[in-house]
Amino acid sequence: MDENLAFDKERFVGACNLVALIEAENGYTQGLSLKKGSKRVTSSVTREGESNIGGLGEGTLHLVLKNYISANRDDQEIRCGKKYIDVFLDGRAYEVQTRSFSSLKSKLDAFLPEFPVTIVFPAIREKRIAWIDPETGELSDFHKSPKKESVYTIFSELIYIKDYLKAKNLSFCVFEMAANETKLLSGRSYDRKKYGAVRLNRVPTELFSVEHFESSFDFLRLLPKSREITVKSLSEHAHIDRKLSQKMIYCLCHADIMYHARTEKHEKIYCIKNETENI
Repeated sequence: MDENLAFDKERFVGACNLVALIEAENGYTQGLSLKKGSKRVTSSVTREGESNIGGLGEGTLHLVLKNYISANRDDQEIRCGKKYIDVFLDGRAYEVQTRSFSSLKSKLDAFLPEFPVTIVFPAIREKRIAWIDPETGELSDFHKSPKKESVYTIFSELIYIKDYLKAKNLSFCVFEMAANETKLLSGRSYDRKKYGAVRLNRVPTELFSVEHFESSFDFLRLLPKSREITVKSLSEHAHIDRKLSQKMIYCLCHADIMYHARTEKHEKIYCIKNETENI
């Protein structure tokens, strides 16, 4: 197991406190303005100082995970060619990805031939949301969101880097946690909460688990203990919807771990290629 990613609630609290201190020292405030046609909020003040590479676009969640891996600033934002590594420690690159994995492709192309890469992904199991009015700056009370993510949520992003899943140097780590999320009332619906409402920030509040996957083959432990798997059986086993179950099976097939065996009564049946390692 990678000790830099070991489950440690005290280290998590320390990372949260450190990021809060960094933000306070740099006078960070959430921007409330949107450029025309933009889906991301702009801010003129970084959390880590104007000269820090990557500081401007990073949310609190990203910074907490980065400082969880290593609070040593000498390990962070390490330049490698034209790219920057979030954390480089013990000969391994750690990339904290809180947004779409599609933006990782160029980094994986550059880093994987040189050293091992671990993608760190947060799954928000419990979320509370508050809304900010962009006109008045008024913040609503936090309310619990019905949406619950899990370790399986990573497959909603892995589908964007499916061609890299067989890479020997690539591993994954999922942090299941709770977070408070603030969103901007900028949507096109009548209540301004849908169709374009922008997420401002996510602040982690509790760490529940840390799941390590040293290779794509390790994802097999998330599957039902069965020789034959369908989208329906996986959905029921993992308590996820069919759409996410389909993405998971698609990724594992693309990684050459599973294959479509046959179709019965309009239901596709999949098998694991190396069944003895899963049964």
